[in-house]
Amino acid sequence: MNRASSSVLYLWLVVFCSGCARFPDSPPATGKQIVLTLKVRGKVTLTDPVNPSTRHYYFIAIDNDNDQYTGPWAVAFPPYGGNGWVTSRDADRSLGATSFIEYSAANPAGYIYAFVPGSFLLQYTNPQPPVRLDILEGGSTLRVTIDLRQVATSSIPAERISELDINFITTNELAINPNQTYPNRQFDGLGPSGQDYVTIDTTVDKIYQGQDEDLVSPTDPDLDIVYWSVEVQTVSSR
Repeated sequence: MNRASSSVLYLWLVVFCSGCARFPDSPPATGKQIVLTLKVRGKVTLTDPVNPSTRHYYFIAIDNDNDQYTGPWAVAFPPYGGNGWVTSRDADRSLGATSFIEYSAANPAGYIYAFVPGSFLLQYTNPQPPVRLDILEGGSTLRVTIDLRQVATSSIPAERISELDINFITTNELAINPNQTYPNRQFDGLGPSGQDYVTIDTTVDKIYQGQDEDLVSPTDPDLDIVYWSVEVQTVSSR
């Protein structure tokens, strides 16, 4: 074989093999995602259809401190105060609730926020967009997908999170003033009195789900939680 033929063959092999490489140049990236689903008796609406001046708020409160006894709880009874919708065992230091997702007229993209420690659950970090947000089943269901790293904190990184405490909370009024009684306020949270939350294991792919039956349901069907689910899933970029 002459030199010209040898060069052509070499060039053909390089082009052919470069297009048929079997091995990736970097390993697959894997991680955990959390799919959070909230269904109401009516529809997920940003404002009350009967009274558009009344806003609807849909929150998902998340605690990553690996302690299932610290909250988060819905703000249910006076004296009110704080942020008016969620509290915890040690709200003074923002312990028991570390992150939240808000879907409302002020936040229709369903951004994720982290509570600033020591702020009485009043100060938040810059928002992050979720992986995905969908309104499903004719408008009755809100589904938000997040990456586990989005609810990590400087003190508890994603690799150290083994469980999450999660509460779904709806309301039509943020009860932030301790000197008010909020007679028209409606709210709902998990459990018969809206004061429960679910603890999930983030190390195992699993679906947690349940019907939500209240002792006294909100009269506004758009705020009445009837079903919830949390799915832990492992994802890969390849």
